[in-house]
Amino acid sequence: MLGGPSLKVDPHTGAGAELVLTFVITLAVLLIIVKGPRNPIIKTWMISICTLCLVLSGAAYTGPSMNPANAFGWAYVNNRHNTWEQFYVYWICPFIGAILAAWIFRAMFLTPPPKPKAKKA
Repeated sequence: MLGGPSLKVDPHTGAGAELVLTFVITLAVLLIIVKGPRNPIIKTWMISICTLCLVLSGAAYTGPSMNPANAFGWAYVNNRHNTWEQFYVYWICPFIGAILAAWIFRAMFLTPPPKPKAKKA
């Protein structure tokens, strides 16, 4: 029976793992969707492979969720939804990882809009 994400290391290591995994998946999705190939089937395939690789690489740490809503659903079903440890690892750090990925993507890959030319009088 599947049990959802569960912390297999200390909370700080798990939080770091969730932060890094969420950062990588968010940055990968942004790159694939915005800058990736035009074919939607290839985009879907690339995102799926990336997600699978991250889930497999993070399985030894947190049974990675990379999605706070998914983590909360499993925690609620398993009656672990009322611990701060779960909140720290599966909510705070994924949000931080996603925000950092969006900032880095914006800074590195999006060009600033052109400045309007001043009208000559």
